[in-house]
Amino acid sequence: MRKNFLRSTLANESKAYGFTIAFWGSGALLVNYSGGLPTVVEALMYGLGAITGFAALILYSYRNTFSEIEYEESDVMVLSMVHYVAALLPVAMTYYTGRIEPPYNFLITGFSVSMLYNLGMILEEILSEKGRKLEQMLYQKL
Repeated sequence: MRKNFLRSTLANESKAYGFTIAFWGSGALLVNYSGGLPTVVEALMYGLGAITGFAALILYSYRNTFSEIEYEESDVMVLSMVHYVAALLPVAMTYYTGRIEPPYNFLITGFSVSMLYNLGMILEEILSEKGRKLEQMLYQKL
């Protein structure tokens, strides 16, 4: 019973956990580069960049701003819940984007974190599916 609860909790929280690591990790690097807490303008630029990146992905995915939201829920592979790529790739990119002149570094970093986190999740799903097929193939040979 408790194992089922833990599994359910982990599956439901995995996207938010990776998202949090990506944004907080990148934000921490920006604070380091700016030499202190961000100004209101820098914080707004970070948010604007993140929203713009997310909006770009939405427009690309749905191709229409006034359509109904329709999608098929895909099966979640255990390996894809870890977010080793999606959470860490944006932080690694911030190592470079954080060096751009403020406040533009906040805008570009917010945008890139939104984009890279979501695109990284796609890559993780692809890798997990390939891993699952490999695992099934190996089990069949045993």
